[in-house]
Amino acid sequence: MSALPQRSSALWTLNNASGVPAVTFTSFLGFDLRNESLVVSSQVEEGSFATYNKVETPLEVTVSLGIQGDDATLQTALDTLNALQAGTELVSLVTPTAEYRDLNLEGFNYRQHREDGLGALWVELSLVGIRQVTAQYTNVRLAPRRQRGKVQAREETSAAAGIGDWARGWLGGH
Repeated sequence: MSALPQRSSALWTLNNASGVPAVTFTSFLGFDLRNESLVVSSQVEEGSFATYNKVETPLEVTVSLGIQGDDATLQTALDTLNALQAGTELVSLVTPTAEYRDLNLEGFNYRQHREDGLGALWVELSLVGIRQVTAQYTNVRLAPRRQRGKVQAREETSAAAGIGDWARGWLGGH
């Protein structure tokens, strides 16, 4: 059985909302982070464009980590990852250099290699940042309603009704 490359075991963890490690990884393989802002442009007359403010996209993290342990340790890690992937719980990814908060586990892949034996599990996590916002309401002063007076309904006569009246008058007079 070959040994997993070791890198300070407790430095890579996936923590729950309370800050408690949900999964602790023993090995690091790779880390990719995508953090960008897009400039919004809109076409206006004669083929020109108007450019507006930037729009920040959610943080995307892909990380490959290893877990080394007995069957129960590996099964507990897989059960936790399955629950996090199926749910909406936010987690933090703690690395040796930074902590990335408010992430949701979109998906994960795992594999075991014959060369590493049964006590090693390789996991690739796909995490996306979730922005938490709170609605803010303000009191708006509305203009008071103005009394516009009373409106009387008036009877409308149609053209056919007018012709009927004319016809009765003409027939009665002749």
